Amino acid sequence: MSKQSTKLTSFGVIAIAMFGATAAYANFSQWDPNWSTLTNNASRAVTSAEKNQMISDVISGVIDTRGTQINVDNSVIETTSTGSRSVMLNNDMKWHNPFGTTYSNPTSTRWYQKDGNTQVFRVFPNDQNYFGSRMGAARSEAFADNHLTTVENDGKTMTFSARFHVAQHNGDKDVMLFQSKGRGLNTQDGTYPAWGISMWVEKDGDIILVKRNVIFSQNEKIDTGYDVGESFNLRVTDDGFSYKAFINNVELASGTWERGDTPTVARWGAYVQGGNQGVLGGSVNDAEVVYVSGARVQVN
Repeated sequence: MSKQSTKLTSFGVIAIAMFGATAAYANFSQWDPNWSTLTNNASRAVTSAEKNQMISDVISGVIDTRGTQINVDNSVIETTSTGSRSVMLNNDMKWHNPFGTTYSNPTSTRWYQKDGNTQVFRVFPNDQNYFGSRMGAARSEAFADNHLTTVENDGKTMTFSARFHVAQHNGDKDVMLFQSKGRGLNTQDGTYPAWGISMWVEKDGDIILVKRNVIFSQNEKIDTGYDVGESFNLRVTDDGFSYKAFINNVELASGTWERGDTPTVARWGAYVQGGNQGVLGGSVNDAEVVYVSGARVQVN
C-alpha cells in the first residue's frame, strides 16, 4: 500500500469565537508560523504562576496560536455509521497541546480544529512541550473528561470509538494516534502506569496497535493492515485492567495492564512520544495531520 502523504489545502478566514467571559480573537490565520516565530512572545512555563499566565495568554490571543483552516472533504472522510456521526460534546472533552495540558475549550487552531464531524489534529516540525520542564513530547490530543473514565474493579467499562485517517504524514518519527491511559500516579505502589494499549503510525506509514510490556523494548506490535491516507474504524474497550482493540469490528488485540487506582482515560490525536526526541523534523509544511471522525467515549 502507498506510504505517500495526502496533501491538504488550507485557507485563512476571519471568524470570531467567544471562550466563556474571556476576550475573543480570530479563529484562523493566513499561514502557520514556524516554532521559533510562535514562541517569540512566549517563554517556557514551569511554575504555577507561569502556567496560569500562559493559559490566560493563549485564550486571550496574547500568544497567537491560530493556524490555517483545514477544509476536510467530509463526504469522503466521514463514512460508515461511526465516521458520519457527530463528535462527542465539547463539555465531555479536554485538550492537550504544547501550551497546556487541560484546556476546557479548543482555543488553538494551530493544533486542533473541527470541520463537520471530523476533528483535525496537527503537530508541526519543531513543536514541543512548553508547559512544564519536560522537553520534546510534541502533541495535540483530545481526551475524555473525568466522568468518562474507569478504574479497575469499579464494574465499569470505557469504550472509545472513532474513524481515523492520517491525512498527512511527516515521516520523521513514529506518532501516537490513540492511547488508553492510566492517568496520574498510582498511590498503591508509586508507579506511573501510562498506557496499556495504543495505536501509532510508524515512520514508514504503517498503522499499528501496540500492547505495552513491562520491558518497554518488548512491546508487541500488531499491524492493522492500514497505512497513511486510508480510513478505518477503531474501537477500544477497557475496564481499567483488561482491554480489547478492534479495527473495523475485528478484534486485533487484547490484554491486561495494571493501573491500580489510577483512572483510565481515552486520548486521541497526534503525539510524538519520547522526551527530547519527541520533536518532528522538516519545515512548517511537513506537519503531521490526523483526522478523527465521530469520536465518542462511553462508560457503562
